[in-house]
Order: sequence, then structure tokens, then C-alpha cells
Amino acid sequence: MERVLLQGLVMGLFLGLGALLPRKNQPFLHRDLWINLFTGAAIFILIAPIMRWVGEQSLIHLIRIPELPTWLQLIGSFILLDFCRYWLHFAHHRVPFLWQFHRVHHSSEHLDATSGLRMHVLDFIQLALLPIILFGVLIDTRQFAAWVIPTAMSIGVLFDAFQHANIAFPIHHPIGRLWHSFLNNPHFHIWHHTADGKEVDGNYSNTLIVWDRLFGTDVTRDDVPTTLGLGHEPLQNHILSLQLLRRR
Repeated sequence: MERVLLQGLVMGLFLGLGALLPRKNQPFLHRDLWINLFTGAAIFILIAPIMRWVGEQSLIHLIRIPELPTWLQLIGSFILLDFCRYWLHFAHHRVPFLWQFHRVHHSSEHLDATSGLRMHVLDFIQLALLPIILFGVLIDTRQFAAWVIPTAMSIGVLFDAFQHANIAFPIHHPIGRLWHSFLNNPHFHIWHHTADGKEVDGNYSNTLIVWDRLFGTDVTRDDVPTTLGLGHEPLQNHILSLQLLRRR
């Protein structure tokens, strides 16, 4: 519940900033926003409890690690989770079977802080399984402080809302350039949502964008793309139709 409250708070914050400092003029309340919110609510009510149960049944802890200072527990958990999320996102785009579900997230032609909620249920299950596998099945985190793993996951929640926000990010300002050297932002991530995705396919990072730089998938340009969405393979823009992958 704390994570849901955090997600609601940061989405509200970045929706507000998007209205004050918009990258693109669009209605504050639009069809895609409602689809995003209802999709997120349905997943939270119907699927999230199942994944919590799966997590509780998956405490195997195959790899024991030495006792670490709390700050190192947090940094290590965050970097490992962020690194694995990069590769999962890479697979979502490069493996055709996974892409057919992930394209639901890319179906929106209007980005805002709620856009991270727009996903196929199978995408959510994969994202939910990632920390379960890392911190339940593989790594023994029982000696970690109770707040470490939730905090590491919450950083991703914060950046998910920020990177999708309709905010004019000051990419040419010195502070903006410094931020853009390390951390995700609306300018970096909008290039991930360009309608020309087959030609400009990259920017998979969640928080640390160094992964895209290291593995050659940074496709950022100085301007912003003119059109977003799926381009040549649009889906019907309805909650159930998106889950059923119905094409226009």
C-alpha cells in the first residue's frame, strides 16, 4: 500500500509540473490518462495480490552474501535491480514474443506521468517477478534492513513517473546536461516512445541511463520526436482491447 501511495503522490506531482512546464500542449485530462489510470487500478486490484502471494512462497535464498553496511545493501540492491530492468526492457523490444505484449505500453500517443501504468498484464507479471527472483529466490536478503528493498524499488517508481512526464526538460542547461549524464529524464525517455521505433530503438534504462551508454542503445537526439506511439501497428485504444492486443 505504501508503494501505491508513493506512486499516486509522484504521479500527481509530475502531472502538475507537466501542466506548468509542458513539453507538448495537450489537455490535462485526456483519454490516454484515463485508460492508464483504470489499467493500473485493475492490475493493482486483480493481479498485484497474486504476485505478492507468489513472492511470499518464493523465499528460497540460494546465494548467501556476507553481512554488509546498510548503505551498501541499498546501493547494491538498487544497482542490481536497475541493471536487470534494463536487460528485461531490452528483451521486451528485441524478442518478438515479448514485444507483442510490451507494445501495449507504447500504444499511447500522449505521454504523461501516468503512462507507466499502461501495460499488458503479462508485462506487469514479468516486472513483478524480477525483484522476487533477485531478492527472494537468488539472494539471501534476510539480514538486510527491512526498508532497503522497498526503498530500492521505490526509486524506480519515482523515475517511472518522472521519465514519462510531459515536462520540458532543460537538456541544454548545464544542470540539465549534468543530470542527463547519469539519470533518466523526460527528454531521454521520449526518444524511447518515438513512433519511428523500428529506426530509433533504444533508451531502455529505468533510472541510471549509463546502461544505454555502456551497451550502445542510447538513441537520444537534441530535439524531440514529433510523433509518439506505435506508428505502423496501432492498437485499439480501449482498456480491454489493449489487453486482447486488438489492432485498429
